[in-house]
Amino acid sequence: MIQIRHQIPGRIRLRIPALARNRPLADWIEHELGAVPGVEQATCNPGCASLVVRYGHSRLDPETIRAHLEAIIARPIDPARLTCDPADGRCRSCQRGAQDQTPTLGRILSLVLLAGYLGYVLIREHLLKRPVAQNPLSPTGLIALAGAIPLLRDAWHETFVERRFSLHQFLAFSLVLGILMGEALTAFEIILVLRGGELLEGFVANRSRRAIRRMLALSVKDAWVWVDGQELQVAVAELREGDRVVVRTGEKIPVDGVIEHGEAELNEASISGRSEPVFKQIGDAVFAGGYVERGVIRIRAERVGEATYLARMAALVDASLDQKAPVQQRADELAARLLRLGTLSTLATLVLTRSVERALTVMLVMSCPCSTVLAAATAVSAALHSATRRQMLIKGGIHLERVGTAPCLCFDKTGTLTTETPEVATVIGDDEDALLYWAASAEHHNTHALAHAIVRHAETLGIEPDTCGISEHLLGHGLEARIGEHRVLVGNARMMASGKVSLRRYKAAAEQLIESGLTAVYVALDGKALGVIGIRHQLRAEVHETLARLRADGVSHIALISGDEPRVAAALAEELGLDSCHGGRLPEDKAEVVRALRAEHGAVVMVGDGVNDALALAEADIGIAMGSGGSEVAIEVADIALADSAMGNLAELRALSRQTLRVADQNYYLAVGTDVAGIALGAAGILSPAMGGLIHVTHTLGILANSSRLLRAH
Repeated sequence: MIQIRHQIPGRIRLRIPALARNRPLADWIEHELGAVPGVEQATCNPGCASLVVRYGHSRLDPETIRAHLEAIIARPIDPARLTCDPADGRCRSCQRGAQDQTPTLGRILSLVLLAGYLGYVLIREHLLKRPVAQNPLSPTGLIALAGAIPLLRDAWHETFVERRFSLHQFLAFSLVLGILMGEALTAFEIILVLRGGELLEGFVANRSRRAIRRMLALSVKDAWVWVDGQELQVAVAELREGDRVVVRTGEKIPVDGVIEHGEAELNEASISGRSEPVFKQIGDAVFAGGYVERGVIRIRAERVGEATYLARMAALVDASLDQKAPVQQRADELAARLLRLGTLSTLATLVLTRSVERALTVMLVMSCPCSTVLAAATAVSAALHSATRRQMLIKGGIHLERVGTAPCLCFDKTGTLTTETPEVATVIGDDEDALLYWAASAEHHNTHALAHAIVRHAETLGIEPDTCGISEHLLGHGLEARIGEHRVLVGNARMMASGKVSLRRYKAAAEQLIESGLTAVYVALDGKALGVIGIRHQLRAEVHETLARLRADGVSHIALISGDEPRVAAALAEELGLDSCHGGRLPEDKAEVVRALRAEHGAVVMVGDGVNDALALAEADIGIAMGSGGSEVAIEVADIALADSAMGNLAELRALSRQTLRVADQNYYLAVGTDVAGIALGAAGILSPAMGGLIHVTHTLGILANSSRLLRAH
């Protein structure tokens, strides 16, 4: 049965149980559905039995796509159109799907046994001084060969099925060579590094996905449901569409729905990214994960459980992580070149000199992967260590490489370009000191962030507010206070209208403040308007300098993608001179903007800090989470996490990336240069097989010395 799990215009995700661990069917669906007019891309994930389809929503609709799928699945699979033969039980792709289900305990046990045997051999040789046979038919050689089977299988498939060269072939070649030449311990080293790396990679990936699901969970176990005039406590898991759910101050909303009674100020930062509370009343839509700061509302549930917006966003983030296109590591590319060069050099030496000894010398010089693995790996390792010292967590060398070359950068607004702390930007009135005195006196006991900004600004100017007033907060309007014999109103235009205060003198000024991206707060005393206060979020330090450095470093397009009001976002984008602005965007809209920018400009780097940025971070080629105080979800999803929110770190990150690539290239040329010299000397008979190994020591030391310069990078 085909189920539609999530859909937005132009994109649909379906669950197809028959796809589970069925690579031939996945290939068949991708090929056939991709030929349907209007389908732009079809991507199957056999591991979770899902299919993601991107399509022109003006030409197709979800039900039509599902009908096409049913027809495709009903037809017999044509093996000629598949990348593998479904009748072939040795199909590596199908086996890989099964391997992904292998219990982690089995993988750990395999690694422990191999490491234990290697430890036994080392103790026997170096402590007990008893030699251990390492020839191909010895126990050590046979165990090494058995442990190498997965690597040999990968190398075989990439060579003869995928017809591409990678580090798998290079390492497999070195491993077999080591066993045949009586160096089984060298083979053990390669196997242990690969097994350990794969195990760690799988562990980190699974942990990240579990963390995403856990942190995006509602963390609400029970809810209050209105039934026949009474409130009954019900488990959230038992809520159904149509239930009337009551939510009070300090509680999270457990469902998506519409308010049918009451009004409240909601914190929807996890949904929209807006830091200020949003006033909601009867008829307004609300989403699970929102937080009621003030008020009581009754919601008619329209979506519950896995159908809520927050749950669907979690699924989208998880799917985006799975569907990121695999990118070959720089070492793979260099290894492929050197593998071809080494093979040709060895064969040429054997043909021209007819000397097995000289050919073996050339093979030894070229067989060790140091010149390729170390060229990039040591540079990346040193750079990662340097970045860590500067509180930059980079989750892999490929991310470090790509962040320095991406031509497009996208920024979230609140918490990224600006801080979470509002500040008073301007005060407009006949007597500004009197205006601030009455406003600060009224707001002194208010816990709202805007109130704190007004009080803080007044105190900075030496204005001491009256702390003896009595105030009342009016939802969606503002504050009414009694200070001595005076009545003070602080709030929006609705607040002034309810108090019958004329705003004619300050209406135009307030409109200008709003157009420039500020929040306008009116102040009135005893029924007469005193003026208006413009409040904004503080820009982070070094924003202008960092943007200028990024421009100079080759970034051709800088965009703002924000959940904030379009006018507020546009004003900030204009102030900073950004190339494009996309305001009022929900999380999935942000991801769509990232996709559009990638199609227009190439690789995209997304910089954000909140739950609402998680999907965009996962969708971008490189996601960067700003600030250790930012959302844990964003940090888990991002490829790079910056512990603090200093904007200068972005420019430093790109500079480090470029320097790392330069050092890796230098290392490669150093390694290849010594290898070429070794080939020439070995082919001429000047270099013996024993001396061929010294070539590796020479360029390894040079590579390590060159890469160590990155440890001192600032």
